[in-house]
Amino acid sequence: MRWPSLIVASLVAAAMNQAPPQTGTAEGVAALARGDYQQAAGILKPIAEGWRQPDPMAQFFMATLYETGQGVPQDPLRACALYARASWVFEHPFGAQAGKLFKTLMRAHGTEWIQDCQLLADIGFDHRFEPVTLTLTPGHSIAWDLNGATITYEGKARRFAMRLASRGSMFLPIRQTELRGGAPGSSARHFNEVFLWRPSADWHSWSLEWHLFEIVRDQVIRVDAISQPVVTIQAAEPPAARSFDLRTYVDLRLTANGDAEWALLQGPRAGTGLIGGR
Repeated sequence: MRWPSLIVASLVAAAMNQAPPQTGTAEGVAALARGDYQQAAGILKPIAEGWRQPDPMAQFFMATLYETGQGVPQDPLRACALYARASWVFEHPFGAQAGKLFKTLMRAHGTEWIQDCQLLADIGFDHRFEPVTLTLTPGHSIAWDLNGATITYEGKARRFAMRLASRGSMFLPIRQTELRGGAPGSSARHFNEVFLWRPSADWHSWSLEWHLFEIVRDQVIRVDAISQPVVTIQAAEPPAARSFDLRTYVDLRLTANGDAEWALLQGPRAGTGLIGGR
């Protein structure tokens, strides 16, 4: 949707009257009023997409930039997510306006797109999730996305919807682990490990979660024994994947008897547990 210039001008004028002077949002709106869309996007983007201080005005105008492709690549999905976030503060003038535009986008797209928009609004843009398709055996694979996993087995696809993340969660790359053991001639067991950092309410600490799944034919079976965070760190941001050695905290391995075993290697909950056969 291309915004008529008169509407944009009136909204910018209203924002200039409402935004406190010398704030980042006011500076971004001022750049927008000058027609400097790149500068406006550079100022508004971190404010609109951050979690610590929700700003419906910044969210609204950043959404319009994503929707029209001014100052940033056109991205209707991000626009939708920011309209949704702004609308959460419906009593705010720009929250109410964002709610109307959010509903307009909802009517223009299908169910899957709407789910993606709502998920992005809920967890945020800096989730670090990397979609991946993992091959277990020829003709047997699993594809992961933010909304869950799809198994392809014997020519058929089966979908497993699941939402692991919440507001501000950040993922590490999904790992695939194959364990071979047990009786002679027994088949390999295939596991997928999903790791994510979940922030505390005050954003001063991050807890690492380990979600373990076994893939058996066309099933995704969750290993429920691991229910507590692996480790909690005090930091403004969680460490990047390349600088954090997961295997110093957790392991997935075979026992001396050839049984599959999970292990927490550090902390007060350190211990091991067998993973039952399937």
